[in-house]
Amino acid sequence: SFLKKVNTNLARAKQMAMVKIGQSDATVDPQFNQLEGQFKEQYSKMKKLGKYVQNYQAAVKDLGHAQKGMAQMIMEQYDTSDSMYHAATQLNENITGQIESSRIKMEQQYNENFHVPLTQYLGQYKIIEERIVERNTRLVDMDRYNADLKVLMSKPDTDPTRLQILKEKAEYKSREYNSLNEELIRDIPALLRDRSRFFDGLFANVVQGKAVYMMETARAMGLLTPNFQNVDKSAPANWAFIVTPPSKSAYPGNIEFPEGTKIASQSGAPSSNSFSQPQTNMPAAMQSPPSSFNSQPQMQPGGGMMGSYSSGQPQVQPNAGSFSSGQPQAQPSGGQGRPAKALYPFSGQDNTEISFNPGDIIMVSNQTGEWWVGEINGRRGYFPSNYVQLL
Repeated sequence: SFLKKVNTNLARAKQMAMVKIGQSDATVDPQFNQLEGQFKEQYSKMKKLGKYVQNYQAAVKDLGHAQKGMAQMIMEQYDTSDSMYHAATQLNENITGQIESSRIKMEQQYNENFHVPLTQYLGQYKIIEERIVERNTRLVDMDRYNADLKVLMSKPDTDPTRLQILKEKAEYKSREYNSLNEELIRDIPALLRDRSRFFDGLFANVVQGKAVYMMETARAMGLLTPNFQNVDKSAPANWAFIVTPPSKSAYPGNIEFPEGTKIASQSGAPSSNSFSQPQTNMPAAMQSPPSSFNSQPQMQPGGGMMGSYSSGQPQVQPNAGSFSSGQPQAQPSGGQGRPAKALYPFSGQDNTEISFNPGDIIMVSNQTGEWWVGEINGRRGYFPSNYVQLL
C-alpha cells in the first residue's frame, strides 16, 4: 500500500512535469478556475477580518493600560490640599475601573457574538478548500490515464485486454473528477452569495460592541467635566517659567529658554507681560478675591443673616478675609434649614467656611447673596451657593 502510494505520487509528478514542458495535454476549466480565484480571495478577506478584530481588542486593552498609568500619574501631580485632587483621585480610583469593566464586557461580547460564529462559518470554507485540493488531484489522474490510453491506442500490437482495462480506468477517473468538479461549481457560488447575509449579524455585533464601549467610556469620563468648566485649557501652552532665567542664573548652563518663553516675576507670580495662570475649576461667580467683612453678620428679622460688605459678596480665595468675631452666627430657633446637595468639592479657607465633597448634604440656614450659611458634620459656616443644588 505504501509502495503503491509512492508510485502514484511519482506518476502524478511526472504528469504535471510533462504538462509544463508541453509534452502532455492538460484539461482546462475556465469556469472553475475563475470560481477558485474568487473563493480564495474571499476566504483570505474573512480570515483577515477576524484578525483585525483581534488586533482591535488587543489595542483597546493596551489603551486601558495606558489610561490606568496616565490616571495614576495625573493624581501624583496634586497634593491633597489642591482643588483638583478629588477629581484626579476619582479618575484614578473609579473612572479607569469603570472603563476597564466596559472593555471586558466588549471583549466577551466579541468572543461570543463574533469570533465563535465566524470560526464556525469558516468551517465551510475549510471543507471547500480541502475538496478543491482533491478535485485538482483527480484532474491530474484523469489526464494521466487519458495520456496513457492515448499512447497505448497508438501502438498496433497492443494487447486488447490491457487496452480495455486502461480504458475503463480512464473512464472511472473521468467520472470521479467530473462529479466533484460539478459539485464545486455549484457550491462555491452559493457560498460566496451566502456570505453577505451571514455578515449582517456579525457587522451589527461589531458595531454594537464598539458603540456600547465608547458610550460607557464617554459617560464615565463625563463625570469629570463639571470640574473643568472654568479651567483655561489654553493656559499650559503659554505658561510662564518660574525658575531663574539663564541670563540671571548663577550657573547659566547650556540650555536656554525656548524662544518667546514668558517669565514669571521674582516673587513667583507672572510678570505684567506674561500669561496669567489659570484659575481653579470653580464656577465663575466664585473666582475673584473677596472683600473683607466690615462687621459681624447680624441676624435679620425672620431668621436670616445679613452683614455689610465693603464690595459685594465674598468670593472663593485662600485667606479670603475674616469675620470680626469668628464663626457665622446661628439662625434663630424654629427651623432646621433646607437640605442642599454638593455639586463640586469645596475646601473652607478659614474657620468661617465649611468644607465638603460632591454628593455631601448640607443643611442651609441662610440663602442671602452668593454665599450661603449651612451646616455639615457639626460645623456651621459660609460656602459658595453655586457649588450646591437645593433639594
